[in-house]
Amino acid sequence: MIDQLYSLVNEGAKRLGNWPIIFANQNIPRPVKPYISLNVMNVDIPDHVIYMPLTENDEQEVIGWRKATVELQIYNGIESLSSVNTLALVLQTNQLLEYQNTIDCAIGQRLFIGYVPELLNASQFEGRGIYQFEFLYTESYTDQINSICSAELHGRYIGGASNPDAYSIFDSTPFPPGSLVCNEIISCWEELETNWDNSETTWDKTVTHWDRELP
Repeated sequence: MIDQLYSLVNEGAKRLGNWPIIFANQNIPRPVKPYISLNVMNVDIPDHVIYMPLTENDEQEVIGWRKATVELQIYNGIESLSSVNTLALVLQTNQLLEYQNTIDCAIGQRLFIGYVPELLNASQFEGRGIYQFEFLYTESYTDQINSICSAELHGRYIGGASNPDAYSIFDSTPFPPGSLVCNEIISCWEELETNWDNSETTWDKTVTHWDRELP
């Protein structure tokens, strides 16, 4: 998210004169004005995710969108209010909207814009413009799925059409002599390399004629 946000703000800052961008509360000397300070105030996590289809490598991408509240502070002396208004418009130009689509993010609702001087010491203030907005973006994670490629069946056929005994399937007693036993391995369809009839079976294609010979 930080990479997307920084890239977007940096694209906008280039239109103002390629101003430097720092993060709020960053422990570095402040650059020479004008510059932009970037702060992520909070992040909201919606209550749903998107599960992408499973790939051939048994990987599944899980995607969720996020909504963060972002604050940009512009330090440009008495021109800070004019500069922050210009930046807000720049971020809504067609070029920047297309750029947001390219990096998979978007500016949502604009929350606040204004001139809020910052206290330097007991008697001095410096000009500061503030722009707050909602920043929408996505997070993703690729999960390795342990898929089932085959199943082994071991059991016996029980009951019948006239005397079903479905509950005996839970009976732990040994198979009675003469029981019809099932031992089978079922593979997933990707592993089956057979086409037993090659589309040549024709018994049901107007070949059967026994019922035409009945008296």
